[in-house]
Amino acid sequence: MSLFKFFHSTKTLEEDIQREKDCILRIKQAVSQKCGIDEFIDYDEFTVAFAGSKDNMELLLEICTQKCDGKKYLYASLDDEVSWQEWDFDNLDEFENNIIDHIANRVNRTIKTVTEVKNKSFRIASYYLDENGEWICFEDHSSDSKWFCFITSHLTESSETIKTYKLEI
Repeated sequence: MSLFKFFHSTKTLEEDIQREKDCILRIKQAVSQKCGIDEFIDYDEFTVAFAGSKDNMELLLEICTQKCDGKKYLYASLDDEVSWQEWDFDNLDEFENNIIDHIANRVNRTIKTVTEVKNKSFRIASYYLDENGEWICFEDHSSDSKWFCFITSHLTESSETIKTYKLEI
């Protein structure tokens, strides 16, 4: 479980809890529709895995409420590697759709993630393996910000990982 949730928890009100539950439910339903799956690993009411097993949950999504500038927002974390803050989006639908797309692009697929780190550029690209054995790029994020690239080049290295996301129930 994420330590972020522990250190950034807000006073829990019933309406916050219901909002978190509703968000998880909508995301599960949309991923189910997009991917044709109907089974998940429900860890608790606010945490669900879309791949892996009960002992090794993957694509593990956690939803919680955070307070920022006096307002409450939803926060989502996937495998403690990718996160979304509701305040970064124009509305709740946009927030949820971004999460849904990210998860649906990975469910039941083999994914290759390529990270390229250089002093003057940073790039992360994700590819899925199609039926013909070809890698198809579906996400490509890069930055040429001098400060970001300088810091990133000292914290991480260029790498390539390949992972298959399947539910093992």
